[in-house]
Amino acid sequence: MRCLLASTALILLPAISPTAIAADLSVETPEVFEFGSTVEHMNDRLQSACETIDIRTLDVADMPIAQNSHTQIDCHGFDHAGQLRLAEFVFADDALAFVWVLTGTEEAPVLRQGLEAEFGAPTHDLPMVTAFADHYVALRHDTPEFLYYGAHIAPMYRGWFDQMASQ
Repeated sequence: MRCLLASTALILLPAISPTAIAADLSVETPEVFEFGSTVEHMNDRLQSACETIDIRTLDVADMPIAQNSHTQIDCHGFDHAGQLRLAEFVFADDALAFVWVLTGTEEAPVLRQGLEAEFGAPTHDLPMVTAFADHYVALRHDTPEFLYYGAHIAPMYRGWFDQMASQ
């Protein structure tokens, strides 16, 4: 009897469309992202936004825009787009350059709808990435994640998106 009641209740629940979910989904650039800020400053700002924080020093050779240092703050439990996520704050020469916020492959359609609701049509709609270059944000498909980046490196990303579009 309990199974019958549970299944009946599920049938009576209204279906939630991806569009309805996307309308309530906040994908705008979080206020805590201060591009150009130092590792120390961002570490202080992120203390209340992350469940745990790890700071890693990475190889400068792996960061084309860095001359002296490549650092990453891994922020576990960052609340974004309706879930707690891993956010990777990437610094070139002690200045926040971009942030990756990991997502799931199954979320891609709803996250894209949220981005389109927030920013309009994408500037680049490619197999590997859907980019909203005028707003410094993209949704990667090859590795499911958001990419948020600062104005100071926006020309580099637009060039990368343009190059992928021309291939």
